[in-house]
Amino acid sequence: MKRVFKNRLFNNALIFTLSTVLNKGMNFFILPVLTFYLTKEDYGHLGFIVSVVAIASIYMGLWPPNFIMAKFSSFGKKKMSYYLCNIFIILFICFFVVFLFLWVSEDIFFENFDQSFKLIVLICFYTLFMVVFNIFNTIVQLEKNAVKYALFQSFYLFCSLAIALVLIIGFHFDWHGKFYAELFILFLISVYALYYFIKEEYLRFDFDISKIKTLVFYLFPMTFHVIGLFMMGTIDKVFLAKYLNLEAVGVYTIAMTMSIIVNIVYDSAIKAWEPYFFEKISTNNKNDQKFIIKTVAIYWGFVILAAYMYLLTIPTVFSIMIDEKFDSSLQYIPLLVTGFVFEGLRKPLASFLMHKNLVKTLAITSLFAAGVNIVLNIVLIQKYGISGAAYATIFSFAVLYFTTLFLVYRHYPELRRNKNR
Repeated sequence: MKRVFKNRLFNNALIFTLSTVLNKGMNFFILPVLTFYLTKEDYGHLGFIVSVVAIASIYMGLWPPNFIMAKFSSFGKKKMSYYLCNIFIILFICFFVVFLFLWVSEDIFFENFDQSFKLIVLICFYTLFMVVFNIFNTIVQLEKNAVKYALFQSFYLFCSLAIALVLIIGFHFDWHGKFYAELFILFLISVYALYYFIKEEYLRFDFDISKIKTLVFYLFPMTFHVIGLFMMGTIDKVFLAKYLNLEAVGVYTIAMTMSIIVNIVYDSAIKAWEPYFFEKISTNNKNDQKFIIKTVAIYWGFVILAAYMYLLTIPTVFSIMIDEKFDSSLQYIPLLVTGFVFEGLRKPLASFLMHKNLVKTLAITSLFAAGVNIVLNIVLIQKYGISGAAYATIFSFAVLYFTTLFLVYRHYPELRRNKNR
């Protein structure tokens, strides 16, 4: 047992998990305060902005952390520093593309907002700063510095919440208080991140068209992978509203909110594992390959155990945290958690395909699973109601997992040989 707790990978995974759960949990626990001071309309505005930012962030720089994580071990710090310069060039180009798209669509998407042009500009900067923060988080992951990761995550959360509460309670801001607070803290972190990249020589000037082409060919297909996953997490609510009613959407949203906690835990563990994976897989060493197989197997066991333990405790947690008017949501949580188990099992497999530059394959797989999810939602919601949306989640994530597993076995025959020895 002592040997386990001295293991750096285990400790990093623990810190990543605890910090992420704490940060996500704090947002959850602060809801009673925010819902007291903000109106339903305020939350409608915030929900809309969150959705716009989520989609815009996919195309703001084309999701560069994926490339940095996948290629850092094989490129080395110096070579990656030149790529990082070109990543920032792409990032600023994408900033203006996203801005132009939102500006042209102003009358369509922002008709319910005052000073919509100003809001579009601020959303673009918010998204830009968030992408820089994500790049910084990726660098910290590669340094295997879980403590620094936890500190910056906590700084962002606690400072933005503190400022938001001051603006909303003390200065009677509406939803703008939370948005401005997060924007300000993201700006501060981005300034520090740029300073850190330059100081630690992660960023060197090198405008290179060939590197930009390499980045675009790698990153652009990855955006479709992200969109596929995004659709699988959101499209069910659209069909529930269409075929049932908004009350059903509310019940399902609470169930999804309580279920997605296990997925957050899985993501945190993967953050600790990815730097080790790409470092080991690049060596082509048989012992490193055995270590990868063994660790993925242990992680799969952790995924199943964590889900089982969570389902044992969820009735108690639910009764404490959720108002009794949402009691019907509890019955859908085991189904949704089962779906997230398949997604948890898939997460480490995606890294294998990224290492082989099979980003187009990864994108096609995700879009295919999203298509399955859409068809199943249309069919199953009409037949089984809210349960149908949960069944669609299980089946589509299972399809994504088994398809990805097949592709890994197909493209990594050496892993199969190592496993059989």
